[in-house]
Amino acid sequence: MNKRAFLFLLLAMLVAALGACGGAESYDKPPEILYGQDVCSNCNMIISEENYASAYWTTNGEARRFDDMGEMLAYMQSNPEERASTWVHDVNTAEWLRAEDAWIVMNAGLMTPMGTGIIAVANEEDAQALAFNQENAMVMTFSELVEKLASGELMLGMGH
Repeated sequence: MNKRAFLFLLLAMLVAALGACGGAESYDKPPEILYGQDVCSNCNMIISEENYASAYWTTNGEARRFDDMGEMLAYMQSNPEERASTWVHDVNTAEWLRAEDAWIVMNAGLMTPMGTGIIAVANEEDAQALAFNQENAMVMTFSELVEKLASGELMLGMGH
């Protein structure tokens, strides 16, 4: 192998290695949502309310974006696929949270963009405070919610 071919091969391997590293890092951040432009992966409506938006990365690097956490959960049920990371917004602060770290409040009386009544907050104390004002509200972790939906113990009541 001549020197030119060797350098080309070395450069190609370096580019491939750097590309592989960059993909995994992107899962550490939520997919970008362009509010007022991007559409929900489930209902195809424009995502406009940041505090209620949610998203996830698939393991093959595709982003899924949603206008309401209930829309994301419905999509996950009807389109099972492996997720690399799942993200929700704290309804109080609009801060992105990893879904597995979030506390969920679920109640039909909670106003959300698509009427699913599912919101997220950063801690259990905030979740309990929000639930206190809602009759029959349920508080749980995101993982507990996903398990209850999968087992049929809970069902999504879509408001549209």
